[in-house]
Amino acid sequence: MAKMRLTEDTPFLRTPDMYQIENDAPITEYSDKLLDLIADTSNGGIPDEANAFCSVGKEKRGTVQMQLFAVIDPETESFGAVGFRSHGCLSAIGCAAALAEMLPGKTFSEALGITKDEIRERLGGVPSSKLYTLILATCAVKAVIGDYYLRVKGSSTEELDRLFACQSMSVDCLMTENCSLRDLRVDAYMRACGEIE
Repeated sequence: MAKMRLTEDTPFLRTPDMYQIENDAPITEYSDKLLDLIADTSNGGIPDEANAFCSVGKEKRGTVQMQLFAVIDPETESFGAVGFRSHGCLSAIGCAAALAEMLPGKTFSEALGITKDEIRERLGGVPSSKLYTLILATCAVKAVIGDYYLRVKGSSTEELDRLFACQSMSVDCLMTENCSLRDLRVDAYMRACGEIE
């Protein structure tokens, strides 16, 4: 298959898994590495037998959303295939595509060790106005692992906190306005209090 090239003349990127909302940064601000990753990605969508999911995003700078779908091996608690869907800017799409490549084969502790700098390096950088997408990406890793623990394994929030605690009101938490893991935690707390079943 011929390689798709994203250029200044490319119309908005619109596929079932990648949806560019607006041209809010000139394409010249994005590295060739990031543009090539988006153009060549084969990890869009939901992999067969995916058993963990997350969605993180924000709305104040336009709607940005990253969704990860992962096949988790319950015996090793490690990542198999990982797919994604993302909409927003090219940086958000690139971060999701990078994670879909970086996570397979990693244990949970290795995945949680992925830093914003490693993602930025994988992408060849992101425009300075898009640095928040790196925060969303690291939060997505926590959210997909949290989904597996809370929804699939039926772990308590206390068990999840032993792996990694949610840092309410931290910069990362405030930047990630929409977080499926936060929603799961709130539901768990509400169930524990008897407010919902």
